[in-house]
Amino acid sequence: RVDPPYRSWWEVESLQQNQLVAVGQREPIYKVAPDGLAYIELEPTTRTGEAVLHLIFPDNREQEIRVWLEPAPRDWILVGFAEGTVGYNTIKDNVINAQDAGHEDDLYEDGRLAFFAKGQINGEFLLTLAYDSATNEAEAKKRLHGTIDPDRYYTLYGDSMEQRFEAASSQPLYVKIERREFFALYGDYDTGLTVTELSRYSRSLNGLQSEYRGDHFSYSAFAAETDMAFIRDELIGDGTSGPYQLSRQPIVINSDKIRIEVRDRFRSEIVVGSRTLARHLDYNIDYLSGRLIMKQPVESRDEIFNPVYIIADYESLDTADKAVTAGGRAALTTADRRLEVGASVIHQGTVGDEGDLVGIDVRYQLSDGTEMKIELAYTDTGAAGGLAYLVEFDHQVERAEARVYAQEQEADFGLGQQMSTEAGMRKYGVDGRVRLSETLSVVGTAFRQDNLQDDARRDVAEAELRHQVPGRNAAFGLSTARDDFSNGDSLVSNQLFLSGSVDMFDRSTTLRAAAETAFGSQDENVDYPDRTLVGLDYRVTDNSTLFAEVEDARGATYDSLMIRAGAKTAPWNNAQFNSAVHREMTEYGPRTFATLGLIQGWQLNEHWSFDFGLDQARTVGDNSQRVNENVPPASGATGEDFLASYAGALYRAENWTLTSRLELRESDLEDRISLFSGFYREQTGGHGFSAGLQLFNSKTAGGLDRTQADLRLGWAYRPADSAWVVFDRLDLIYDEHDDGLTALDSWRAVNNLNANWMVNRQTQVALQYGAKYVRSNIDGKAYTGYTDLLGAGFRRDLNKRWDAGMHADLLHSWRSDVMKFGWGIDVGVTFGKNIWLSIGYNFAGFDDQDFSGGNYTAEGPFITIRMKVDQDTFRQPATGGKLRGHGDND
Repeated sequence: RVDPPYRSWWEVESLQQNQLVAVGQREPIYKVAPDGLAYIELEPTTRTGEAVLHLIFPDNREQEIRVWLEPAPRDWILVGFAEGTVGYNTIKDNVINAQDAGHEDDLYEDGRLAFFAKGQINGEFLLTLAYDSATNEAEAKKRLHGTIDPDRYYTLYGDSMEQRFEAASSQPLYVKIERREFFALYGDYDTGLTVTELSRYSRSLNGLQSEYRGDHFSYSAFAAETDMAFIRDELIGDGTSGPYQLSRQPIVINSDKIRIEVRDRFRSEIVVGSRTLARHLDYNIDYLSGRLIMKQPVESRDEIFNPVYIIADYESLDTADKAVTAGGRAALTTADRRLEVGASVIHQGTVGDEGDLVGIDVRYQLSDGTEMKIELAYTDTGAAGGLAYLVEFDHQVERAEARVYAQEQEADFGLGQQMSTEAGMRKYGVDGRVRLSETLSVVGTAFRQDNLQDDARRDVAEAELRHQVPGRNAAFGLSTARDDFSNGDSLVSNQLFLSGSVDMFDRSTTLRAAAETAFGSQDENVDYPDRTLVGLDYRVTDNSTLFAEVEDARGATYDSLMIRAGAKTAPWNNAQFNSAVHREMTEYGPRTFATLGLIQGWQLNEHWSFDFGLDQARTVGDNSQRVNENVPPASGATGEDFLASYAGALYRAENWTLTSRLELRESDLEDRISLFSGFYREQTGGHGFSAGLQLFNSKTAGGLDRTQADLRLGWAYRPADSAWVVFDRLDLIYDEHDDGLTALDSWRAVNNLNANWMVNRQTQVALQYGAKYVRSNIDGKAYTGYTDLLGAGFRRDLNKRWDAGMHADLLHSWRSDVMKFGWGIDVGVTFGKNIWLSIGYNFAGFDDQDFSGGNYTAEGPFITIRMKVDQDTFRQPATGGKLRGHGDND
């Protein structure tokens, strides 16, 4: 319920499948009705199932709303085609070698059937059905969700297409049947078991999935036979765009779920903020090497020095046999929706990582402002078993709120889905706040943290008085923190703390400061030393702010210094960058592909935008013990001392955009320089051009010196009034590696040119030329190679039914002097609506999978048939009507 004129702020970001998560937006996206209720409008979608809305309010309260999106009735739609080729392979030379390679004089046959259909059955059920016979087992192990990777094709598409995948499946078949509150499918899916924390199980799989949401009963279930292994990496930002190395590879394509997560630096179980990233827009990933490159630098700390994590959930290919992974959650809900009791069961069959999970969860709404949540779960991996529990009691009234909690996670608990920082920890405590007036409040917290593995313990208690008015605030408080260890050592800090901020110069400048100082000479605790923070924010525009802040911490055994500076920019509306260069929301949203690495900086004027940042952390004399070694210290370096900085600029003209960013990072283990640059010319008049550069140089403390560079040029020419369509892409790739023992460098130049000339409405000519040059130097010895291919095709319509064509292909490896040549002719006939048959003969040819995807290339005779179908293909004509002519070839 929203009481006007109260205005919360939040934003919805679309994730894979049906989830929606709040990540922050300045303008409300709800409508307030006269009765005071807030109604949230969601964008139209063909997706069905559960949608999750996560609301974050200004006073740090959160609320999660789960709604069910029902399928809408619709008429049938059918899109499909079929093609088949029959030929005879003949071998002239090198018969023995050809037979050893699996080639013989034999009958050749190949074909493909693919279709998509969606429509109502009996006016009650909605059926989605898709099939593609070209999908094979090898590809099924490498890819999920069927998305298009723009990096594999031409950079410029020249349109604002919108990708939606209603029938994604790495297997040939996809089936989904649904009605109102139910659906069942076979295909690619995300398990989506995220209602609970301890029994959560979020993976991307191919198999069976079903969900049902009734008034009193609901369930979500899945089953898959897979040899993929689930991996979760937690990487702390290093102040740059990367590269960040994931722990396992190769990675199953499109299984990656990357998000930025900020955790409280004193209480690691609290997630301060989370933002899910979209591939190609926010990051790029190399699925073979596991290398992750972000489109923006990821800071090590946020504006109040909480650690920033990159959370990477993904599936990795495994060499083990397939095994069944299955599970689900069922829940009962009372009529008044106040009580929900759920049970979860998971069986993870991954060979070498088997495990079972059982869990129960209870949510009880005692009153409008009071809620209790209980979770209990147990996992058994065969070698070990682990227990975890979570109890929360939240109470909110008009002037007070309180939270009591207790949680424990044994070290051997889990199937890799929980935060690694909480393994082997027990935590319980209480948080509270009382508003004494509109401007004055008292905040208190007390908690205990036990390390179940080494019996270390932390006790913390804090009390704070806050005064808040528009434009300024202040706080004063006391805290005590005590760490006890099994060796008898105790580290105690008793502190006074004072903080405040004030807006100056017509609120364009904000000065903030905080200080914590020990009394009684008690400053031994590693996370609670004497600490001073000073920060300054200068608001350049309504959406951009320049900031700088320094925190200096000094304790009995631990000194640190952290510095941050840069530009903060409010998120673009709907998280979209609505420029001519790159418009993309998620894999399902509208986009114009131009993977050039743009900046989200503050805009100086209509042409120039800038972005810069500084991130430094240094620790001196860290000899202290820690209760939880998996958690970074509250102050100082999270792993190594470092200094990271970057500067970027973007210039936008009427029809073109240029952007560049330089990043520098110096640390104890590595010095790195990164350069990102891009140029894009809009496709005005059907003519566009792009260029993108990525360059990395790394020097490690171990003596490894490596340089990697990738320059990509793309050109598209297709004016609406031109008979020519031309696409060209050039990639220049350089890699140099020197570890003191072996020195090597290599560079590759790869160019692909495709052109089509429509001579007239009856005649077309297609041209293709591709070239690849490779040069490698290994310890002073050079190796080179040059390979190119040339292809040409000609086709002419003789009349409405008959056509004829010819083609020629040449593949030449110059270094080894190996040449493949083929040419042939064919005659085609359209003997039915959208049905085409051709008969041809190749006088010379070769067997090559890359070429045979478009034409039959082996020497000898062949027959090809192609057919396209839609919802009208098999429909009977009305009385007195007539069929369309044979010449109609849609």
